[in-house]
Order: sequence, then structure tokens, then C-alpha cells
Amino acid sequence: MTDISLLVLGLGWTGQFITQQCAAQKVAYAATTRDGRHGTLAWTLTDEPDVSTLPPARTVLVTFPVLSGPAMEKLMTAYEAKHSTKPHWILLSSTRPFSSNPLPVSDRHSPMMPNDRTPAEEVTLVHQGTVLHLAGLWGAQRQPRNWVARFSTEEAIRAKLLTRQLHLIHGQDVARAILAVHEQPRGGRWIVTDRGCQDWIRLFLTWASSDQLILARRLAHEDEACRTALHNATLEEAVARGNVQPASDSREFWDTFGLEPTKFLKVE
Repeated sequence: MTDISLLVLGLGWTGQFITQQCAAQKVAYAATTRDGRHGTLAWTLTDEPDVSTLPPARTVLVTFPVLSGPAMEKLMTAYEAKHSTKPHWILLSSTRPFSSNPLPVSDRHSPMMPNDRTPAEEVTLVHQGTVLHLAGLWGAQRQPRNWVARFSTEEAIRAKLLTRQLHLIHGQDVARAILAVHEQPRGGRWIVTDRGCQDWIRLFLTWASSDQLILARRLAHEDEACRTALHNATLEEAVARGNVQPASDSREFWDTFGLEPTKFLKVE
């Protein structure tokens, strides 16, 4: 077998971009899925991890949520003992834990709200690994224009009028970010977005149904909190002002690794 540089545990949605980027950068990789499809290794994380089929690699990427700190610890310990090596571990996460930050903008140093992923993330950090907190994932079959229809109730639409930022990161830029950490290992938590944000109101004006827009316009006109947030503007006027600023700051990641995001959503 060719020496493996990157081991991907869980070749899910991000896998299509990771494999393409590995090919482009000539990074030798192996990957797992639960059923071993498409030439991957059949493997599942359990409370007592079996690492017997996992090859040695310089970097081990875990793409799925690990909801048990002990399972993560056992996985890392067993893998490192089997191969007598200490790879760099990367665990993918989301930016959601930073949404509770009372400050208007969160960066990787901001306080977080603990959740069911936190114990495994802390284990990763103890092992000098990297936790990548990814913004909203899009690309290929995941298209934000299809997300708008999910917000059909007055309560859901109201929430988007009050918190307008939509932070995104394209799958291709996720893959580039992962390989950057693979090539330049740096532990710690990092926020990864496309540096900007989209305006949910703009998305609604472009892609929402007539019923959704009726609700949104009524809220903008009649709901006191919405009127205050929009400064008594119409939806169109609010978007034209263009004053929606990112609440997640990923500048430190891109600056540290010498990269820039390349894929940005077109709302049209």
C-alpha cells in the first residue's frame, strides 16, 4: 500500500471535496465509511474503538460529531499505540457554540456554550490537535437557496429578521483549510468561514415564496422588535443599507495559514 499521509475517518459530505483537493495537491489518503463503499475502509467508531484496520498516517481527520470524550480518548490512544506514532488530529465542528457569545463578534478566542461535542473536542485539544469550527456548509447538493423554504412559520421568519447573518463556507474551501492544517499543523480551535456573511432578508427577497414574503413584510411592519431591528425600514430598504456585518470572525485562520477563501454564494 502507498504510504498514507492523511486518514479521513468518515468520508461523508465533505469527502467529495477532500478527495478532489487531495488529488489536486497530490496528498495520499485513505478513508473510512460505515459500509466500505467506493473503495473505502469499513469502520465505525464505538465505545471501545477497533483500530486494527486503520493504516498509519501523518494526520487523522475526524469529520463526524464525536459525542463521547472517553471514546475519543480511547480512539486516539489505541491508534497511537498500534502505530507507535503521534499523528496530528483534526476534528470538525461547527460555529454554533459561539452563538451564545454576548459580544457582537466571536473569534476563536471567544467564550463558547458547552454542548455534546465539547468533551471530545477538549480531548483533541489536550492531544495538541485541531478543532475546526465550520460555518454553514454549502456546495454540490447543499444549496442555500433550498434552505429558505424551511422557514415557513412566523416564528422562524421573525428569527431571521432579528438575526440576519448567515455565515457560510464552501466545501472546496473546507478541504483547502483541512489540507492547510495537514501541511502546517497548529493545534487549537479555529473558526472557518468565507470571511463575510449573507443577509437572510436578501435571501428571502430572492428565493422565498409569496406566502413567506407576506409574513416577512407583515412582521417588518407590525412587530415591534422587527421594526426596531430594521429601523422602520421595508425589507428592500434594509437590504439596500447593507449594514449586516459578520458575527463570526475567521480572519485569524486565513491569515495564519496564508490562504484566502475562493468560493462565495451568489444570490440572484
